[in-house]
Amino acid sequence: MRLRPLVVAAGLVVPGAAFAQAADSLNLQGRSVIVLGIGLTGSREATASATGVTTHADGDVGSIGFRHFVTPRAAVEITAAFSSASATTVAGRLEANAVTPILFGLRVAPRALALGPSLRPFVSAAAGPFVHSMAAAFAASASDQLETAPGARVAAGADWLIGRHFELGVAGSYDAVGTFDHPDATTRGASGFGMTLAFGVAWGGR
Repeated sequence: MRLRPLVVAAGLVVPGAAFAQAADSLNLQGRSVIVLGIGLTGSREATASATGVTTHADGDVGSIGFRHFVTPRAAVEITAAFSSASATTVAGRLEANAVTPILFGLRVAPRALALGPSLRPFVSAAAGPFVHSMAAAFAASASDQLETAPGARVAAGADWLIGRHFELGVAGSYDAVGTFDHPDATTRGASGFGMTLAFGVAWGGR
Protein backbone atom coordinates (compact mmCIF):
# COMPACT_ATOMS: atom_id res chain seq x y z
CA MET A 1 0.00 0.00 0.00
CA ARG A 2 2.93 2.32 0.62
CA LEU A 3 3.86 2.06 -3.06
CA ARG A 4 0.63 3.66 -4.24
CA PRO A 5 1.53 7.24 -3.13
CA LEU A 6 4.95 6.86 -4.76
CA VAL A 7 3.40 5.69 -8.02
CA VAL A 8 0.95 8.59 -8.01
CA ALA A 9 3.73 11.09 -7.27
CA ALA A 10 5.87 9.66 -10.07
CA GLY A 11 2.93 9.88 -12.44
CA LEU A 12 2.66 13.59 -11.71
CA VAL A 13 6.37 14.47 -11.69
CA VAL A 14 7.62 12.56 -14.75
CA PRO A 15 5.23 14.15 -17.32
CA GLY A 16 5.96 17.56 -15.84
CA ALA A 17 9.69 17.02 -16.14
CA ALA A 18 9.31 15.77 -19.70
CA PHE A 19 7.24 18.82 -20.62
CA ALA A 20 9.81 21.15 -19.06
CA GLN A 21 12.60 19.44 -20.99
CA ALA A 22 10.63 19.67 -24.26
CA ALA A 23 9.90 23.34 -23.66
CA ASP A 24 13.57 24.03 -22.87
CA SER A 25 14.62 22.30 -26.08
CA LEU A 26 12.93 25.16 -27.97
CA ASN A 27 15.19 27.69 -26.25
CA LEU A 28 17.78 29.01 -28.76
CA GLN A 29 19.32 31.66 -26.51
CA GLY A 30 23.11 31.75 -26.73
CA ARG A 31 23.26 29.77 -30.00
CA SER A 32 25.64 31.19 -32.62
CA VAL A 33 25.74 30.09 -36.25
CA ILE A 34 28.02 30.74 -39.23
CA VAL A 35 25.98 30.26 -42.40
CA LEU A 36 26.90 29.69 -46.04
CA GLY A 37 24.11 30.24 -48.57
CA ILE A 38 23.59 29.22 -52.19
CA GLY A 39 21.08 31.01 -54.41
CA LEU A 40 18.37 28.79 -55.89
CA THR A 41 16.75 31.35 -58.17
CA GLY A 42 17.83 33.97 -60.70
CA SER A 43 19.46 33.56 -64.06
CA ARG A 44 22.95 32.67 -65.21
CA GLU A 45 24.19 33.11 -68.76
CA ALA A 46 27.44 33.15 -70.67
CA THR A 47 28.03 34.22 -74.27
CA ALA A 48 31.14 33.68 -76.34
CA SER A 49 31.84 35.24 -79.72
CA ALA A 50 34.76 35.95 -82.01
CA THR A 51 35.34 39.27 -80.27
CA GLY A 52 34.99 38.30 -76.61
CA VAL A 53 33.16 36.62 -73.72
CA THR A 54 30.27 37.92 -71.60
CA THR A 55 28.89 36.40 -68.39
CA HIS A 56 25.95 37.62 -66.34
CA ALA A 57 24.17 36.45 -63.17
CA ASP A 58 21.03 37.81 -61.51
CA GLY A 59 19.91 36.94 -58.00
CA ASP A 60 21.97 35.79 -55.02
CA VAL A 61 24.90 33.68 -56.16
CA GLY A 62 26.20 33.00 -52.66
CA SER A 63 26.33 34.49 -49.20
CA ILE A 64 27.99 34.20 -45.82
CA GLY A 65 26.44 35.26 -42.56
CA PHE A 66 26.59 35.13 -38.79
CA ARG A 67 23.74 35.16 -36.28
CA HIS A 68 23.52 34.99 -32.52
CA PHE A 69 20.37 34.37 -30.50
CA VAL A 70 20.09 37.01 -27.80
CA THR A 71 16.74 35.68 -26.52
CA PRO A 72 15.17 32.18 -26.63
CA ARG A 73 13.65 32.95 -30.05
CA ALA A 74 15.27 36.12 -31.51
CA ALA A 75 18.70 36.54 -33.09
CA VAL A 76 20.72 39.42 -34.47
CA GLU A 77 22.43 38.64 -37.76
CA ILE A 78 24.77 40.08 -40.36
CA THR A 79 24.94 38.83 -43.95
CA ALA A 80 27.15 39.63 -46.92
CA ALA A 81 25.99 38.28 -50.28
CA PHE A 82 27.36 38.15 -53.79
CA SER A 83 24.31 39.22 -55.73
CA SER A 84 24.02 40.32 -59.35
CA ALA A 85 27.29 40.26 -61.30
CA SER A 86 28.60 40.58 -64.84
CA ALA A 87 31.94 40.39 -66.61
CA THR A 88 32.83 41.24 -70.21
CA THR A 89 36.02 40.78 -72.18
CA VAL A 90 36.00 42.37 -75.63
CA ALA A 91 39.03 43.18 -77.77
CA GLY A 92 41.40 43.25 -74.84
CA ARG A 93 39.11 45.37 -72.65
CA LEU A 94 37.87 43.87 -69.38
CA GLU A 95 34.82 45.16 -67.47
CA ALA A 96 33.36 43.69 -64.29
CA ASN A 97 30.39 44.81 -62.21
CA ALA A 98 28.86 43.34 -59.06
CA VAL A 99 26.29 44.18 -56.41
CA THR A 100 27.12 43.09 -52.86
CA PRO A 101 24.58 43.70 -50.08
CA ILE A 102 25.82 43.97 -46.48
CA LEU A 103 22.78 43.55 -44.25
CA PHE A 104 22.17 43.85 -40.51
CA GLY A 105 18.92 42.49 -39.14
CA LEU A 106 16.77 40.52 -36.74
CA ARG A 107 15.51 36.93 -37.06
CA VAL A 108 12.62 35.54 -35.00
CA ALA A 109 11.80 31.83 -34.65
CA PRO A 110 8.45 31.78 -32.79
CA ARG A 111 7.87 28.92 -30.36
CA ALA A 112 4.26 28.66 -31.52
CA LEU A 113 5.39 27.73 -35.05
CA ALA A 114 8.06 25.21 -34.00
CA LEU A 115 7.52 21.73 -35.43
CA GLY A 116 9.45 20.09 -32.63
CA PRO A 117 12.88 21.13 -31.35
CA SER A 118 14.60 20.46 -34.69
CA LEU A 119 12.41 22.23 -37.27
CA ARG A 120 12.14 25.96 -36.63
CA PRO A 121 10.23 28.25 -39.01
CA PHE A 122 11.39 31.88 -38.91
CA VAL A 123 10.84 35.36 -40.25
CA SER A 124 13.54 38.01 -40.60
CA ALA A 125 14.08 41.60 -41.63
CA ALA A 126 17.38 43.33 -42.41
CA ALA A 127 18.69 46.53 -43.92
CA GLY A 128 22.00 47.97 -45.05
CA PRO A 129 24.02 49.20 -48.01
CA PHE A 130 23.98 47.50 -51.40
CA VAL A 131 27.47 48.09 -52.78
CA HIS A 132 27.86 48.42 -56.56
CA SER A 133 31.45 47.86 -57.64
CA MET A 134 32.65 48.68 -61.14
CA ALA A 135 36.08 47.90 -62.59
CA ALA A 136 37.58 48.24 -66.06
CA ALA A 137 40.98 47.58 -67.56
CA PHE A 138 42.35 48.22 -71.03
CA ALA A 139 45.96 48.09 -72.16
CA ALA A 140 48.00 49.96 -69.52
CA SER A 141 45.04 51.77 -67.93
CA ALA A 142 42.63 50.64 -65.22
CA SER A 143 39.78 52.19 -63.26
CA ASP A 144 37.46 51.18 -60.46
CA GLN A 145 34.52 52.80 -58.74
CA LEU A 146 32.21 52.05 -55.83
CA GLU A 147 28.77 53.37 -55.03
CA THR A 148 26.09 52.36 -52.55
CA ALA A 149 22.32 52.46 -52.36
CA PRO A 150 20.16 51.79 -49.29
CA GLY A 151 18.22 48.55 -49.29
CA ALA A 152 16.25 46.10 -47.18
CA ARG A 153 15.42 42.40 -47.19
CA VAL A 154 12.48 40.53 -45.67
CA ALA A 155 12.52 36.73 -45.55
CA ALA A 156 10.67 33.70 -44.24
CA GLY A 157 11.72 30.07 -44.13
CA ALA A 158 12.67 27.18 -41.88
CA ASP A 159 15.82 25.81 -40.28
CA TRP A 160 16.43 22.14 -39.61
CA LEU A 161 18.69 21.79 -36.58
CA ILE A 162 20.85 18.69 -36.99
CA GLY A 163 22.10 18.03 -33.49
CA ARG A 164 23.83 20.87 -31.65
CA HIS A 165 26.38 21.83 -34.26
CA PHE A 166 24.83 21.73 -37.75
CA GLU A 167 21.75 23.01 -39.53
CA LEU A 168 20.17 23.24 -42.96
CA GLY A 169 17.78 25.96 -43.99
CA VAL A 170 15.71 27.23 -46.88
CA ALA A 171 14.27 30.72 -47.20
CA GLY A 172 12.34 32.89 -49.60
CA SER A 173 13.17 36.59 -49.57
CA TYR A 174 12.47 39.91 -51.22
CA ASP A 175 15.08 42.66 -51.69
CA ALA A 176 14.06 46.29 -52.11
CA VAL A 177 16.97 48.45 -53.26
CA GLY A 178 17.20 52.19 -53.80
CA THR A 179 18.48 53.96 -56.93
CA PHE A 180 22.13 53.81 -57.94
CA ASP A 181 23.86 56.80 -59.50
CA HIS A 182 25.32 54.61 -62.26
CA PRO A 183 22.63 52.08 -63.17
CA ASP A 184 23.46 49.22 -65.51
CA ALA A 185 22.30 45.67 -66.22
CA THR A 186 23.73 44.52 -62.89
CA THR A 187 21.86 47.02 -60.73
CA ARG A 188 18.57 46.41 -62.54
CA GLY A 189 18.51 42.91 -61.06
CA ALA A 190 19.24 44.03 -57.49
CA SER A 191 15.59 44.20 -56.37
CA GLY A 192 13.31 41.19 -56.47
CA PHE A 193 12.41 37.80 -55.03
CA GLY A 194 14.84 34.98 -54.36
CA MET A 195 15.29 31.64 -52.62
CA THR A 196 18.36 30.42 -50.75
CA LEU A 197 19.60 27.08 -49.45
CA ALA A 198 21.81 27.48 -46.39
CA PHE A 199 24.20 25.30 -44.41
CA GLY A 200 25.26 26.35 -40.93
CA VAL A 201 27.81 25.41 -38.28
CA ALA A 202 26.58 26.22 -34.77
CA TRP A 203 27.87 26.36 -31.22
CA GLY A 204 26.70 27.54 -27.84
CA GLY A 205 23.16 27.60 -26.60
CA ARG A 206 21.43 25.43 -24.03
